[in-house]
Amino acid sequence: MAISNEAVAIYKKLIEKRWASVMSSVETEVNRCLEWLGSERNEVRRMTALRVIEVLCNNNLVSLHSYLTKFFATLSNLLRDQRSEIRVAAAHTLGACMGLIPMSERNVRNPGLNFLYEELQRNFQMASVEGYHGALLVSQELLQHGGMYMQSHFGQVCDMALKLKEYRDPIVHKAAIALLPVLARYSPQEFTRVNTGSSESMMGRACNYLITLSRTSDRDRAAAFLALGNIAQYCSTEYRSFLEPTTRAIRDALIQRAKMRIPPAEADETVTAVLQTIATLATAMGPALTRYLRDILDLMFTAGLSQALCDSLLVLEREVSQLQPAIQGRLLDMVSIILVGVPFRPSQQSLDDLEQRMGTMSMHYTTAQNGHRSGAAANGNSANGANS
Repeated sequence: MAISNEAVAIYKKLIEKRWASVMSSVETEVNRCLEWLGSERNEVRRMTALRVIEVLCNNNLVSLHSYLTKFFATLSNLLRDQRSEIRVAAAHTLGACMGLIPMSERNVRNPGLNFLYEELQRNFQMASVEGYHGALLVSQELLQHGGMYMQSHFGQVCDMALKLKEYRDPIVHKAAIALLPVLARYSPQEFTRVNTGSSESMMGRACNYLITLSRTSDRDRAAAFLALGNIAQYCSTEYRSFLEPTTRAIRDALIQRAKMRIPPAEADETVTAVLQTIATLATAMGPALTRYLRDILDLMFTAGLSQALCDSLLVLEREVSQLQPAIQGRLLDMVSIILVGVPFRPSQQSLDDLEQRMGTMSMHYTTAQNGHRSGAAANGNSANGANS
């Protein structure tokens, strides 16, 4: 598969060049891909065919418009495939194919999009893992690439996501969780207003479920936090009422990790997701997040120095400027402890002299002074050698 991926990457670069010799072979490549996807059982060939079609569609080649009907029919069958990898790859390719439809035609009158939504309903009615997963994947692609088409189906897709969010199969369950922020991004107003048959809005039910999931499920904690952060980004005003329970869940997750005494160097998926979520919340909420972060800031550093921590602190420093002195102080302490084993303290001549006389001077400053003394001694020896 690695060789196939390299070949597709090279083919992508050739397509982007738009050389005549390459463009003349597009129709041949498309027909070969459709043949592999229709009858071939070789998984490498099928994945390669999906990636080639995706590459061609992403380059918006006019010659591919006549293939849209075949693409939709072939990919719809693959969305019910036994292998989840094939279903996911087919969904990504389907999204690229939808990009060929002019934006002005992405509405309820488009026959191709109507066909895909009918297939979505058909998959859902199958009531199987493959069918549910395929329905969720098509929903996500239609929301991301279908333009205004999904406005008339928004409520039905919300109901489907809520129904499948606790499905027993982890693949379906995770796909339903991933769909929630996509719905929030598609129509924030509808997401906060949709009547789901209870007193809560769609956003209320989704956020309450995700916050509970982040507290109770080790397996889904990372996905839940990432979904919460993205929902906050798309519905920042309405999310204020969920800030306190969200930050409480974040604090508890970091405390739990600290109690497990996991080495700081071993950053896990949950910690990375938590740090990313903190950054996303800061971008969405700005200074309104300040009072919730004061207790969390110290806990962030217990996870150890990592790229995820640095990225999160960079966003916090930019979006919540009130925390800048605290962030810089804690970061200096962390770097100092890693390098010399003691927290950072700026050099103060009077205090340094006192500590030296009392014999309590820290290793940090002793090492630094020893370095200066060694340098001075070396310079003295050099000078003596020159004089002799």
